Amino acid sequence: MSLLKFFLNRSSEAASPQGDDPLSHPQIATMSLRQMADLPSNYAAPKPTRYETRPLTKCA
Repeated sequence: MSLLKFFLNRSSEAASPQGDDPLSHPQIATMSLRQMADLPSNYAAPKPTRYETRPLTKCA
């Protein structure tokens, strides 16, 4: 029976990834949505598509 309790307790710990979530920080949890919008994000800009990088031909 203790083996079953061991596996059940481990699955409940794995289901809550609070350590990985940066938004679970107490200071961020107290911020308004406007303040959160001002936070910097470290996401890279998307690469331009082939249509955005094509050179223009016959302008005017």
